[in-house]
Amino acid sequence: MQENYFTLTFMIRKAQQKRSGEVPIFARITISGQRTEFNVNRSVDADNWNAAKGMAKGRSKKDLELNKYLDSIRVRLSEIHSKLIQDEEAINPIIMKNYYLGKIAGPRMLCEVFTGVVAQYKEKLDCGDICNSTYLRWERCVKYLSEFLMKRDGVPDIPIKKLTGGMIDDFEHFLRVTKENGNNAAVKYLRYLKKVTRVAIANKWLEDDPFIEKRYTRTEAHREAVNEAELVRIMTLDLSDFPRLERVRDIFIFCCFTFVALTNV
Repeated sequence: MQENYFTLTFMIRKAQQKRSGEVPIFARITISGQRTEFNVNRSVDADNWNAAKGMAKGRSKKDLELNKYLDSIRVRLSEIHSKLIQDEEAINPIIMKNYYLGKIAGPRMLCEVFTGVVAQYKEKLDCGDICNSTYLRWERCVKYLSEFLMKRDGVPDIPIKKLTGGMIDDFEHFLRVTKENGNNAAVKYLRYLKKVTRVAIANKWLEDDPFIEKRYTRTEAHREAVNEAELVRIMTLDLSDFPRLERVRDIFIFCCFTFVALTNV
């Protein structure tokens, strides 16, 4: 868009000459007649400055390093400009300058926020409030989400405000088809994502709820109990060559006789 086109100019300030005799270099960003400037924290001999090209004239190592640094500023500002357009953010010289100087944090990213929630569940695990399998499912979910975004958009993460209802439907399809998750597993992961969006909405990182009018129902599982004959077969099974499995078997038998849930062990 023409109104978003920007120009970058490097200039020197002879009036601010340093004791070394060099003068500071400033960058000027211009968009639609608006402009702002900032010091790039580099200086140069005024006689060695090409005002038309905005770069040092010489070919010494110092001059080449200076020009390379100025090029890196051009590249970084171009990246910021492209990102602002992509995210449909307001664009003006001051905003671009503040992004470059780190005075404005970038947009909250979906997987980044998700990872923050996963970290909270790790603390719950350490406190004994949840079991390890629950925490591992949260970890797996954010991994699946990043894989989905890479497959769908070619990037491992997106601004959380870009999450839409259609994208959630695509993620559900990814879970069921690509990851071959059953209904209950897919529903669980979608509910995890929904919890993350609730966190984002509460912190005003996300304005609209992408899960609105979406309902997910788990399939009731019918599990048959182990009968006495099966239990005896398990108890008498020789697992001496597999110490780890033997411990698992012993814990399972203990739970069967004491009615302790496996998730509490």
